[in-house]
Amino acid sequence: MVSEKDFPLKPFAGFLLVAPSLKIMYCPTTKVACSSIKMLLAKASGSYDQSRLDRLISPHMARSQTIHELGVSGLTKIIDMKAKQIDEILHSPDWLRVYATRDPLSRAYSAWENRIFSRAPGTPEMAIELCQDQLVDGRINITESFALFAKMISEQTDEFMEDHHFLPQSHIVHPDKFNYNMNVRVEQPAEMQTLVDEVNRRAGTALTLERHNVGFGIKLDQVCDQHTANRLQAVYQMDYESFKFETRTFPATIAPLVLSATETAMLRGFRASIERLQAVSFTARSLTGFRFGWRQIYKSIVRNASFGKKYNDPQNLFW
Repeated sequence: MVSEKDFPLKPFAGFLLVAPSLKIMYCPTTKVACSSIKMLLAKASGSYDQSRLDRLISPHMARSQTIHELGVSGLTKIIDMKAKQIDEILHSPDWLRVYATRDPLSRAYSAWENRIFSRAPGTPEMAIELCQDQLVDGRINITESFALFAKMISEQTDEFMEDHHFLPQSHIVHPDKFNYNMNVRVEQPAEMQTLVDEVNRRAGTALTLERHNVGFGIKLDQVCDQHTANRLQAVYQMDYESFKFETRTFPATIAPLVLSATETAMLRGFRASIERLQAVSFTARSLTGFRFGWRQIYKSIVRNASFGKKYNDPQNLFW
């Protein structure tokens, strides 16, 4: 891993990924088609390893989301590379350096639906606590629940920003610090196709962009009024300034979107399954951690007792 001395921009580069064989650097931004773009790059570079899927112990809501595991995608974090390699990646005209952006309100709704509404693994407990379901006769009022989220994230912003799904896009991409030469907007199919075409050209493939994480099919216009929009636009003002997004206009009031009793029960059942998934994952990681630690101690003792004759290959120090 490169040091901050050799790579002063390291504190801002934690999200940057590289597909070395394609000479592509990509900054993934959550809720901005990052699953689709990572899958495209992994398949184009031949690094996608499906054999690892059934051995993962980290919790994922869908198999497609396992592409975020580096062991599955085979992509490389730029901070794990050498300083000389990083310098070439950031400055060579042969390298594609790309990021994608999305309308801040659409992204905020998508983040809320995934992290708060669905209770996705890893969501900060405080964020969920602040954004309790708003009910009408025991049924979830999606419009009011989303409005409460907008209120809470505008008033207690820091409680949400430890989850990068809620971070402003400009705080992830840092367009002022890295020499990007391509920016695509996910709302513009032609721009997304330009990226796909360039990846295929470099890889000699004919891949298409797969769609992942489509959510519940609820449109932003169904749940967002102007007051809610104003709050969220204020939270993500830096994205409007950095990427020149246009602000959107919504009705002053809208009819509430309320789940039926059956839909509410189904959502709660879905959330319960996510909780069980996290519990199983936690137990698996605990057992693996203990077994791994004990095995490492054993190998160290045997290696010392045999004066380095056994387990003398550094690669064998890890299973």
